[in-house]
Amino acid sequence: MRNLIKGFLNVLYPPYCVICGDLLPIERWDEGLCIRCNQSPPYLTGNRCKFCGRQLQVGDVCHSCLEHRPVFERGVSVFDYKVLRDGIARFKFDGAKGDGDVFGDIMGKYLLENHRDWIEQVDFITGVPLHIRKEKERGFNQADILCKNVSKITGIPYKKKVIIRTKETTPQSKLSAKERHENLKNVFDAEDCTDRCILLVDDILTTGATLNECSRALYRAGAKTVSVFCLSVRE
Repeated sequence: MRNLIKGFLNVLYPPYCVICGDLLPIERWDEGLCIRCNQSPPYLTGNRCKFCGRQLQVGDVCHSCLEHRPVFERGVSVFDYKVLRDGIARFKFDGAKGDGDVFGDIMGKYLLENHRDWIEQVDFITGVPLHIRKEKERGFNQADILCKNVSKITGIPYKKKVIIRTKETTPQSKLSAKERHENLKNVFDAEDCTDRCILLVDDILTTGATLNECSRALYRAGAKTVSVFCLSVRE
């Protein structure tokens, strides 16, 4: 019955490619990607910042990461946010929760293809938490969905709720870069992570403020290393 209902809804509201937004032919409904984006995903490539994954003309650290030096050891992002702006909005705010499974699968495959050494070096994967009230309002935590699928593809164990958000804060999107860092001070705690190498996942990296504070919490809890893995990075 569930598959019948799903098929009926797909006819009324045909699925689209999660990357480019093009409507999908029936044979690609289960894939979530058009042929073009499946065969040649618009990954960030070339010389990139070692902390956030932004493309660089020269050097190995971008201006943003030089200005707000990351706490985490290294990081990479799969896409430029401009490419996924609409797709991420549909996923997080328009009820397209299932798109997160496709995004997570893409992230997992990207890690296998480009950073297999990371998979071998980390002990577990965890996500950036939402405040409990915000998660209830949204109905899910986008980082949780991404983590589950990255874990499924790569085999990296997933540990949920390692990091705890202790208080609700002003949405980061409404703040300046400086305010973002001040807004998140002393907001996160973490369970014991003694001598563990951790892969921290989120959907968007902007200034790195949230990922920095989560990393601080993990290091306070004894983590040996923290690496960051994001679906997209914003200029």
